[in-house]
Amino acid sequence: MASKATYFLGIDGGGSKCKVRLENENGTLLSEAISGSANVATNCQQSQESILHATEHAFHVAGLALSELKNTYVHAGLAGANIDSAYQAMTKWQHPFAKFTLSTDMLIACKGAHQHHDGAVIILGTGFCAGYQLQNQFSELGGYGLLLSDGASGGWLGLQLCRKAFEVLDGVEKSSAAVDALLTQLNCHSSQALSQRLISARPAELAKFAPLVFSHSDDAFCQQLISEACAFIARYITYFEKQGITKVTLMGGIASAITPYLTDAGKAHLTPALASAEQGAILMAREAI
Repeated sequence: MASKATYFLGIDGGGSKCKVRLENENGTLLSEAISGSANVATNCQQSQESILHATEHAFHVAGLALSELKNTYVHAGLAGANIDSAYQAMTKWQHPFAKFTLSTDMLIACKGAHQHHDGAVIILGTGFCAGYQLQNQFSELGGYGLLLSDGASGGWLGLQLCRKAFEVLDGVEKSSAAVDALLTQLNCHSSQALSQRLISARPAELAKFAPLVFSHSDDAFCQQLISEACAFIARYITYFEKQGITKVTLMGGIASAITPYLTDAGKAHLTPALASAEQGAILMAREAI
């Protein structure tokens, strides 16, 4: 009787999207898939639904029956898993997998980027977080949400642009190309209309406006935002250097856009990731067996 196949699934669940990577026991990539937000602190149920949606799609692409989920070992690195209540809620999930382990998205990003070597990662996505591994010990910084931290993130950049737009609509500040582009995109031409449009906006929605900051980099206000974001990143790079970390990997949707604006001293520490966050998650899934 032939032994049953074993599969490994690595999940990178962020505030805007959930990415999964499916491999067989030999490490061969079978498929990848993407679904919606998987921030477990924002919405645990949505996080679970996004994981299942992406997983089912990955299995479909790989030509595998969903009955093979019971033979699949999973590790998920999720935004918001640093919040204990969210972490505990997720550990109680009645999942369909052979085994499901959980960490922050920062940890899997660091594992993917540096494998078993010393190094740091700064994630500049919808939110912000940073972390480093040194002599097999992992430490995490930031990741407290847009209200409390998350400088240099897509959510922060989008929020600052929206705040500027309110000042323009109220007549306190002069408009600019970036603000005009934002208001045109939202089809809002009064502070009341903009307030109604954004009053319940979550970080993922605000982060969608971040590209306007970089596409209008000649705008004085956008230059100011980019400068503040670079200074925020530089403080973390300096901190890592003091810990003895010389290799720093920037990841997330804002990373490539902001890198050219960093100082030469900051750029000197940057190194590309050895592997993706999803591959880091699979590494942890294999270690958890």
